[in-house]
Amino acid sequence: MQHWAKTEERGSYWGILFVLRAYKYGGHVIMRVVLAPVIVYFFITGTKARRASLGFLRQLHRYAGSTSPFQHQPNWRHSLRHFWQFGLASLAKTDAWIGKVTKRQVKNCGNTHFHDLEDRPQGGILIGSHLGNLEVARAVASATYKKRMNVLVFTEHAQSFNRALRELNANVSVDLIQVTEIDMALAIKLSERVDNGEFVVIVGDRVSVTQPDHCVMHDFLGKPAAFAIGPWILASILECPVYFLFCLRNPKQPNYHLYLDLVAEQLVLPRRQRQQALQTILGQYVAHLETLCLRYPYQWFNFFDFWQQHEDS
Repeated sequence: MQHWAKTEERGSYWGILFVLRAYKYGGHVIMRVVLAPVIVYFFITGTKARRASLGFLRQLHRYAGSTSPFQHQPNWRHSLRHFWQFGLASLAKTDAWIGKVTKRQVKNCGNTHFHDLEDRPQGGILIGSHLGNLEVARAVASATYKKRMNVLVFTEHAQSFNRALRELNANVSVDLIQVTEIDMALAIKLSERVDNGEFVVIVGDRVSVTQPDHCVMHDFLGKPAAFAIGPWILASILECPVYFLFCLRNPKQPNYHLYLDLVAEQLVLPRRQRQQALQTILGQYVAHLETLCLRYPYQWFNFFDFWQQHEDS
């Protein structure tokens, strides 16, 4: 099984810029007309992504049992809807960064508010995922609050998207740090920023690009899956508050649900009990993922076999 990072990203800077320009000058209606054939094309030609989508939806259905969000076992129509929601999520990113998503459209559903972070002298680490749309959360936070967010990205695709955004709006402020691995030099750099009251945003649902074996196994939706240890090791090194951050589009109303939860004032991973401590914090993270997957099944945007993230061993 091919590692997720080895999968060639489909699309380019110019393609992204074309779609964003169509949105800027044509609005939502034109954008959806442009998106429709693009999504259908990727759905028809993207065999691996289509298979992964259907595999995820069916696993969720089996795991949920009588509480499943689907009335029957998902089929290709559900998968196509899954792809379509991914396209709409890209549109939502653009909405957020050009100011069309405001604070009023984001409902806080967690135990912490962004304004609570403003009142703390120390920064922290926000651990999210590819479930929902973190771009909306950080765009609204950046437009409303003063605390700087440093976003760690592991692919060039994110850089292309943000470069295209800046072509349309020079005022877009994006603090992206592109990394291939989490090493001590990066940890020291981030530690200084956290001490200055800034925040680090990282996702915890994909194994390392360069060190796929640096992971820990945990059941997810009823099957063992690999999760990276990097975000948790980084959190322990930074010795700062740890938060979970998820932002999901409300399927019933034109707004968003923000789940910002303080998990620990400081994550401690003792050498002798490190594996146990990792399992404890990861268990909390996975429980959040599972709960939100059941509520927002079409907003899971890992289009690869999540339970087989390693390369063949």
